[in-house]
Amino acid sequence: MVKKVLIVDDNGANLYMLESMLKGYDLEVISAENGQDALDKARLNPPDLVVTDILMPVMDGYALCREWKSDDTLKHIPLVFYTATYTKHKDEGFALSIGAERFILKPQEPDILMNILNEVLEENYVVKQVATKPFEEEMEFFRQYNEILFKKLEKKMSDLEIANQELKILEERYRLSFEHVMDVIYTIDADLNIISISPSVERILGYKPQDFIGRPVSDLEKILTPESFKQAVASTIQVLQGDKIPVPVYEFIAKDGTIKYGEVSGSPIMREGKIIGIISIARDITERRRAEEALESERTLLRNLIDNVPDRIYAKDSEGRFIICNESMIRRMGMTSMTDLVGKSDFDLLPLEMAQRFHADEQAIIQSGVPMINREEPLTTEGGTITRWNLATKVPLLDKQGNRIGIVGVGREITDLKQTEQQLKDTLESLRKAVSTTIQVMVSAVEARDPYTAGHQTRSADLARYIATEMGLPQEKIDGIRIAGSIHDIGKLSIPAEILSKPTKLTEIEFSLIKEHARQGYEILKNVESPWPLAEIVHQHHERMDGSGYPRNLKGDEILIEARILTVADVVEAIASHRPYRPGLGIDVALDEIEKNRGTFYDDAVVDACLRLFREKGFKLEVS
Repeated sequence: MVKKVLIVDDNGANLYMLESMLKGYDLEVISAENGQDALDKARLNPPDLVVTDILMPVMDGYALCREWKSDDTLKHIPLVFYTATYTKHKDEGFALSIGAERFILKPQEPDILMNILNEVLEENYVVKQVATKPFEEEMEFFRQYNEILFKKLEKKMSDLEIANQELKILEERYRLSFEHVMDVIYTIDADLNIISISPSVERILGYKPQDFIGRPVSDLEKILTPESFKQAVASTIQVLQGDKIPVPVYEFIAKDGTIKYGEVSGSPIMREGKIIGIISIARDITERRRAEEALESERTLLRNLIDNVPDRIYAKDSEGRFIICNESMIRRMGMTSMTDLVGKSDFDLLPLEMAQRFHADEQAIIQSGVPMINREEPLTTEGGTITRWNLATKVPLLDKQGNRIGIVGVGREITDLKQTEQQLKDTLESLRKAVSTTIQVMVSAVEARDPYTAGHQTRSADLARYIATEMGLPQEKIDGIRIAGSIHDIGKLSIPAEILSKPTKLTEIEFSLIKEHARQGYEILKNVESPWPLAEIVHQHHERMDGSGYPRNLKGDEILIEARILTVADVVEAIASHRPYRPGLGIDVALDEIEKNRGTFYDDAVVDACLRLFREKGFKLEVS
């Protein structure tokens, strides 16, 4: 069964903490603010235990205990004192003599306090005999009770005396603070006379307090510039009339003639609802003012620098409205001043489709915090025609708390650069066409001399292109492989036709001549202008990964990837197709060859890509 505890204390914080602790130990809790409140609640709903403070208004703990033990309904319920005020052995003895079960000093650790309370709750409680006593004993009770209360009153009087002493100390400290305060504190009465001023005035302005105390406000004229003195008199009158004024900044003239800047705030002194004077605080802000002037100078310099760079620099708020920009931005938008642009958005200035595109990009930057760096943005007409190009960088604009509140952008005109780039592309395309024409002429020359060689080159080039695509190479490399593959045997132009078409086994000398075709191909192509290393690919297409190839015995990464791909394509086509000295051996034999020598003669990745093409993707080689 849940035990019920009545707790009594006039301090709300103490009640809350004790109640929270007891509930944490699964006890039901009733709270009361004084002895009388506790008696009333206990008579309506008797607890299993009462825990009470002693010093309380209305009825204190001692009186509660006496009443409790005199009540037939409550006297069987144990009562425990829990106090921080009554701490003497005499206090404890008196409490126990009038029937208390325990006397506990505050504060106690929760586990210690609960152990004591559990002991009381678990005891076979026997009501202490506190029946009505003879008159002499009653008088003794009141004597002891009054003696304890008197001692507490003496303690309170002592505490009050200590408090008064502390107050005097605080007053002295205030006086010392007034004398040593960094700011200048002064008071003016309703007749505009200076009645006090802190000694700090001497440190700041060089004047002593007695130079001002008792003198009229007009004497301040000698320490203020004319404009500041005029403003000070007007502000003083306003404050005396009860008006609120902003904090002004005055120019003070120090005794040595230097100018000091002061920020002055004033408040009325009230008595019985009337303004009887002013208390003011003047703060020396000379260093801050000079720092601000230096900062403003730096800002002006920075502004001049920004306004004279050709790039367009600007900031926008979260809605896309311009906040600030430099002169280059104004000029580009056809405006005469920054104020013409501030507050407007791209929707006010640009074609709708372009404005929507820019707005979407900027909102994405604000939402994600990810900047946009060097993006090429086309500037278009209403019809979508590109008129100019802009290179844009946009980053989030942050407030002091780090929240994204807009964007900062830098734009650079790159129309001329784009036109030059297009011209370069056109030139490159012309070069490609010229190279292709040159290559076609070479292929035609080979074909006219040896139709077999021309067909072999075309098929090898096709297979090499497919392998390169399967490997995920860039299109630029794929194009180079295709071109090189179509002329990789161009060096055979230097070999007698009867050797190329000989139907029987070649002699050692004839084979040596054949092997020269890779070097001869390099010599033919090395001076051809091309965006690809055509000559070197042709030179290397008979090299092997283990260094056993020719003509230079290159190995591994010394061989271009383009040449490694062309090597596999060349071998597969050669084995699968007919030769003058033998019929074609078929694609299966060709694939077995490259698989068997994968990693030795041929590049692993190239072989794997070639095998996938034939065995998994159904590639067919049109053999002769």
